[in-house]
Amino acid sequence: MVEFCPECSNLLRKKRESGKTYLACKCGYQKEIETDTDQIKKTIQNKKDALDNNLIVVTDDDKISIHLKTAKFCPKCGHKEAETWQSQTRSADEPSTTFFRCVKCKYTWREY
Repeated sequence: MVEFCPECSNLLRKKRESGKTYLACKCGYQKEIETDTDQIKKTIQNKKDALDNNLIVVTDDDKISIHLKTAKFCPKCGHKEAETWQSQTRSADEPSTTFFRCVKCKYTWREY
């Protein structure tokens, strides 16, 4: 969350000093941040779980790309989960093309 200084309206920046964390402003205003380590650990674990469940890492000839998983009906096998990515296949003033690849049968299709 972004917070602003109540005295001068500048952006408050995170600062660590003697083991405590503060939101500090250039004008000298400081506000101590209360940290809940259990909540932070839970948030980090939730983010890791979400990434593990929703991303597919693809490696092709020295290229690494990350594709999101989505709920999409495969027209070939009927499976309900596919990986997705977008690519600019036409001129820059036209919308990008969305590609889908079935997680089960690896059939690839596109939508314009």
